[in-house]
Amino acid sequence: MADAPKKLNHAPDPRYPQPVLGNPASSLMESGVGNCYPGLEFDLRQLDVRFFPGLTFEFLGIEPSGPDGTQGVHLVNAEVESDPIFARSELWLDALKKQLNGAAGAALGSGTWYLHSIEQHGRRIDLYDFNVFQNATLMTPYEGETCWWVIRGIEADADLTIALTQRDPTGQPTGNPVVLQGRRRRFLDEDGVFPDVYRAGELTASMCSPWTHDFRDCACQYWASNHPDVVLGPVVGPVGEAGTSQDDAAQGVTFLDWLRRRGPWRDVSAPATLEQARPDDYDPFEINLRWEELSFVLQGVETESKPDTLPMAGLRQSYPTTAKAIEDLETDLAPREFTLAMSYLYALFSLRAPDEPTAEEQRQWPSLVEDLRAVRQFILSVALSEMTHMRWVNQILWTLSASGHYPPGRRYQPVVRPLPEAMRTGATSLRPASLEVLQQFVDIERPANQLDREYAGLVDHLRETPGEFPDGLYELAVRIDSDGLQHFQKFRDAAAILSRYHLKPELFLRQMILAGPGDGSVARALQLLAGIVAATHDGYRAEAADDMPGAEASLLRARAAMRDFQAEAEALARLGIGIPFFAAWPGDA
Repeated sequence: MADAPKKLNHAPDPRYPQPVLGNPASSLMESGVGNCYPGLEFDLRQLDVRFFPGLTFEFLGIEPSGPDGTQGVHLVNAEVESDPIFARSELWLDALKKQLNGAAGAALGSGTWYLHSIEQHGRRIDLYDFNVFQNATLMTPYEGETCWWVIRGIEADADLTIALTQRDPTGQPTGNPVVLQGRRRRFLDEDGVFPDVYRAGELTASMCSPWTHDFRDCACQYWASNHPDVVLGPVVGPVGEAGTSQDDAAQGVTFLDWLRRRGPWRDVSAPATLEQARPDDYDPFEINLRWEELSFVLQGVETESKPDTLPMAGLRQSYPTTAKAIEDLETDLAPREFTLAMSYLYALFSLRAPDEPTAEEQRQWPSLVEDLRAVRQFILSVALSEMTHMRWVNQILWTLSASGHYPPGRRYQPVVRPLPEAMRTGATSLRPASLEVLQQFVDIERPANQLDREYAGLVDHLRETPGEFPDGLYELAVRIDSDGLQHFQKFRDAAAILSRYHLKPELFLRQMILAGPGDGSVARALQLLAGIVAATHDGYRAEAADDMPGAEASLLRARAAMRDFQAEAEALARLGIGIPFFAAWPGDA
């Protein structure tokens, strides 16, 4: 990673792989943490063991071990002379040095001390959980990693007060606390160099050795590599077209444990728990010898092949011209994102709410309420993501227009509308979230499907000519393309959760019928939807004109209408009435 580019460079470079269809942005070389810290990474927690000048701590109980008094932040030593920061002459350092050379330092020189509390800007945090009982209050020390997160939030260059106490065998603080005033240590000087107080090897002392042990076992924040846990097995069959229902197994799509021992008999679905997975994983010593057997992961999919020989690689085609890309964004991709969002919302409202199952249903199906809550959250999050994609597509369009890339005589117009075929066939585009429909949603979002290929082509087009397009467009296209795999997985999970009720779909589905365009019961809902579209349209137009106050006002208006619309749609769905989202469409005026 030491030779990785320090700045984002859209130009193709033979040294670095091109983005593969659907890969997340985090898989690109320019996004690696190694660009900031080349070579072996360090344990970020090791910086904070010396967060307070003159004191050295250690973080205990990183793995939960119970309230036995050993968790928290343990004081290792208090030494003024060995800390070079005290060579500086500043009022707060002089005062702190006096404290540590006086009674406070003498007290800390004997016994076992723990960090008790942190106070800054008048706010104090005690590093304990408090359990209040009738006759006593039990203080359970936080785990060391929890304390570390608190310490990470301390502001530099601001007055800081810490208190240290000793503990009894149960972890309860005893005796009088030692209180010190100072400031958080700054970890980098003006040249970006760590202070001399950190000794050679100290920042990596808590890491495993050799590095492959870290690669296998460490889930801590300091490990910088894009280390997959669960991946898709290779896609070995034709990819289904949108709207078809195909079984994942028939297409060779299986979620695998990436750290498993290799062999065809082990290429089975990843177990649900760490304990179940461990017997078939490389063990800590085996990984030292066999780490090179781990598969490359492209687009979330394992492969033993080079990127340019993958079946998916030939499916991506860059746009021949920017004008063609603009046409596709306006007439297909932006309307398609809107159409998918509306279709997913209709499916969401067709699901029963968690408060609808009866007591008898909950008795017979104990997980029903939580299953409904989870699936509704999955579908809502994907619908919101599709709305975000429509906004990003519009942002790409207005940026291309402002930079002179639109065809002569044309300029950006907001695109907030469904596909024409959705307006013609609203009854078939809007369907309840049955298991069959959820499987169709899975197929729509499946990696390497039509939508994924189109965005991959846009990514290629924006990358192929460095310097031609404004900054940010390439990143937006990558973000949109990267989200498809998450949508696929969420719909797949939703279908799996509800499959246990396949014999009784009425447990999760409302008996909802799509209303006609002239049905008076949905008049207010359609009026609210038209208001959302009009406000969104106005907001995009204002933002394209760099009128941020106007854009913010339109956005607030759209959000207010969205809240009312959601409440109205839920009320109608409980009555068995489905909103005809694509009826009497107000258009883009």
